[in-house]
Amino acid sequence: MSFRIERLMREHLSGAAGVLVSAYAGPPWNENWSLEAAIENVNNVLETPKSIALAAIDGGKVLGIALGIRQRRHAGPVIYLDELSVLPEAQGTGIGTALLSAVFETAKIEGCNSVWLISQREGALSQFYQRSGFAIGGNLGLYSKSSA
Repeated sequence: MSFRIERLMREHLSGAAGVLVSAYAGPPWNENWSLEAAIENVNNVLETPKSIALAAIDGGKVLGIALGIRQRRHAGPVIYLDELSVLPEAQGTGIGTALLSAVFETAKIEGCNSVWLISQREGALSQFYQRSGFAIGGNLGLYSKSSA
């Protein structure tokens, strides 16, 4: 598969949202994203100053996206990788690895000292991130409170 990694532009908004809808529809997430919600999610990152929004593109088609938001921490600026999604039919072709690497390199060039993300603690996704050099934060937990 031939693709290139480039900055995600507004012209890619619909394609990027389609990636989110498709990637989250199946296992392990099984989430029912509307296209409207996905567009809003991508657009929020595009509108955030100093964010990193990248896309894997082949022939004008968006195959995968990486959306990172710059945050300031005690040790300096970091990128919170909010989304790393690849179309199901393009998974396993190196797109996710290329996007993750590009986010890390872009963050480093832009003065950030780390990239962090939230994902599953076990399974294929955890193994993917660990193979890519990410470590599980042993003392961290994910807390959530819903109104529903």
